[in-house]
Amino acid sequence: MNKRVPAVAATIALLAVMLPSSARGADSVFPDNRETASSIRGALLAEAQSDDVETGHESDSRMEPWKVAMISAVLPGYGQVYNGSVWKVPILYGLLGYFGYKAIDYNDSYTEFRDKYSLDPDGADARTYRDERDRYQEKRNQQLLFLVLSYLAGIVDAYVDAHLYDFDAISEEGISSASGYEEPYPSVSVSLKF
Repeated sequence: MNKRVPAVAATIALLAVMLPSSARGADSVFPDNRETASSIRGALLAEAQSDDVETGHESDSRMEPWKVAMISAVLPGYGQVYNGSVWKVPILYGLLGYFGYKAIDYNDSYTEFRDKYSLDPDGADARTYRDERDRYQEKRNQQLLFLVLSYLAGIVDAYVDAHLYDFDAISEEGISSASGYEEPYPSVSVSLKF
């Protein structure tokens, strides 16, 4: 049990360092609009913009979705912060921490029963030790699978959010403005907001 306490403390320290200082001091961690999200993104990226680059179009200065996914693979949660979905970071790290903790716990139990079985493979309790060893090995492998799936879900979420970042702005223009007609024509539009 003492081995896990430094790991938990290190995880908490890592989360505290990764949160932007503006989000820690603010009343609300969640960005309320695109300006707040872009200010968090600018603080994390420390982008240097040259004078000749037109800053009026934010989509021109956005990173490619595959780059966001690659950085998220190295630094989980980066893509969520970059895309303005800061609220997803604690969920992602909660899942990674939980499944990692359970995998370590089951591995400790697996090691214990493996050692007991290897000391006395022909003893009276050998079958119980072997069964418990196999059960904890299966549970450990299952938790490792969930850990990897959570990690990959964070990368996929960052990629999809980077692709769909400007989707709301485009869909709010509607069909009539996209067609280029100046005169009002009757049209039907369906808009779903989640």
